[in-house]
Amino acid sequence: MGGGVIRAIGLSCVLLAALGSQASAAVCVVPKYRTLANQTVQGNMFVASGKRCGVVSLITAGPTFGPRVLQQPAHGRVSIEGRRVVYISRPGYVGEDSFVFARDGLDTLNKPRTNTIEMHVQVSERL
Repeated sequence: MGGGVIRAIGLSCVLLAALGSQASAAVCVVPKYRTLANQTVQGNMFVASGKRCGVVSLITAGPTFGPRVLQQPAHGRVSIEGRRVVYISRPGYVGEDSFVFARDGLDTLNKPRTNTIEMHVQVSERL
């Protein structure tokens, strides 16, 4: 049991160090996530209040069309800038927020697919 506790603590320290090094120079952190055709997946975003934070889709199996917003956040707004989905909170807002967006496309057999992402946002004074 003792070895498991030490490993878990070591992992926590590595994650904190990685986030700490990104946070000092960034106002936005979006951990990688995978989308699934015709399913909704969860994503996470960490952003400083009033700062812009964008998400860009990476390579997919088939062609992907521009993203579209399905649900705007309650404490900010989301805009589409080309292939980017950009979130910004109301200035001064600190807390949780969320929005939903989708990317439509074709799979490798040219059948329509939709990848839907429910993005959970943690807005803080600074990262």
